[in-house]
Formats: sequence, structure tokens, C-alpha cells
Amino acid sequence: MVDDYTDVMRTFSLLFAFIALVVLAMFLIYVIRGPVEPLIAAGLFVSFLACAVPALFLLKPFEPPEELERRREERERRRSSSGEPRDPGS
Repeated sequence: MVDDYTDVMRTFSLLFAFIALVVLAMFLIYVIRGPVEPLIAAGLFVSFLACAVPALFLLKPFEPPEELERRREERERRRSSSGEPRDPGS
């Protein structure tokens, strides 16, 4: 169940990261192509930051790497001791 939540959050944050890259590309194209209106350029850059910051925050692990590794090993031990991988719906 926790893995499902993690997958959904990771997908959501990757979507935010993709949107941030698109907005950054729009900003760069706007600045490179021609006369720049400072308000529009600032709006595009702030929009990029508004998407990039949550994406980076959500992709960053909340726990230290040692704790993540310990939990991963525990999960593997539980799977190997039960014989077969369990169905997450049961």
C-alpha cells in the first residue's frame, strides 16, 4: 500500500518536473527570439520556479539514505521469507 502511494507521488512530481521544463523552454525561447517584455519574462520564470520547486521537493527522499537502504533490505527479507511475492490487494 505504501509503495502505491510512493509511485503516485513520484509520478505526480515527475509531471511537475516535465511542466517546469516546458515552461523553462518557453522562457528561453521568449528571451532569445526577440524584444523582451520584462513582466512576461518574469512571469514565465516565476512559473518555472513554481513548478520546479515542488517537483524537486517531492522527488527528494524524506529519510536519510541509510534508513532507506535498511527499509529496502527489510522488505526483501520479508519477501524471501514468504516464498512468493504477496499480492498488494490482499
